[in-house]
Amino acid sequence: MLSNPALAALRRFAAQHPDIAQAVRIGLAFSGGADSTALLLAAQSCWGGQRLRALHVNHGLQDCASEFAAHCARFCIAHGVPYAEMQVQIGVARGQSVEEQARDARYLALAELARQQGCSAVLLAQHGDDQVESLLLALLRGAGPRGLAAMPARMLRHAVVFARPLLDCGATELRTWLTAQDVTFLVDPMNADPAFRRSRIRAELLPVIARLEPAYRQTIGRTAALCAAAERQLQSRAADDLRRCSQPDGLDLAALRVAGAERVSEVLRLWLRLRGQRLDRARTDELVRQVLRTGLGAQRLELQLPHGAVRRQGGLLVFQPKETSSART
Repeated sequence: MLSNPALAALRRFAAQHPDIAQAVRIGLAFSGGADSTALLLAAQSCWGGQRLRALHVNHGLQDCASEFAAHCARFCIAHGVPYAEMQVQIGVARGQSVEEQARDARYLALAELARQQGCSAVLLAQHGDDQVESLLLALLRGAGPRGLAAMPARMLRHAVVFARPLLDCGATELRTWLTAQDVTFLVDPMNADPAFRRSRIRAELLPVIARLEPAYRQTIGRTAALCAAAERQLQSRAADDLRRCSQPDGLDLAALRVAGAERVSEVLRLWLRLRGQRLDRARTDELVRQVLRTGLGAQRLELQLPHGAVRRQGGLLVFQPKETSSART
């Protein structure tokens, strides 16, 4: 008789992360799809329904969103798992995709639901094939180690621990078990929409990779782990450089230039990330170019960002939020 592959993966994860396994209350992001359904049933087997809180985020992006939420509520009642739901509104900012905005809103809503329900950790049902897709998407974007590290097994976001115990499971084995057990799960039509690059990778590219390398999930997962280790080293060095360059009001340009172009790039990205700013590769390269030119006598240094601007003030590099920069102009 088939056993739930999510249960074996969850037990392995719990042994490696006892702080999560021993939490008084554990949240679980529950969409009603195959992956989160298998994970919810595994978590119920491990810890019992009353230690869990199934957390559902309703983006309202599809006509069937309310039906999906109703299914999730019914499923949880039937399996003795307390259920909580939050509706969110998605507003697409310039330069961002609906998918990106929905993901950010989902994490924020899950963190808020977790706090409301007294959960110190939230389990996510992303699995090994999701990990492979994330790495391939990053590769096609030309990402460096940070992007190629794909999804971590655990992370802290909005002051809540998010964990992914299914990264060594595959989509097919989870669905095979659910079908064998006659467990109903939802199928999100967006997952098969060829308008999304991830959907095309799943439908067209992964079957080819699986024929070429049957153990692709393990080998590509190992690449992600190696990139994650390299990224940790880069960030540790960038943090040291940032401490060396930091002044109360900004970054010391002379000290920053000493690091050289590649290290300056990482320092600037970290510095701005700590201020809630995302710096893409093109803007990073332009900012590094301007910083290095100050060592050749250039006086002007300014880069506009969506939520503010980076400018030179004497010997310092400063970030001015949009309100400050608008008032100045």
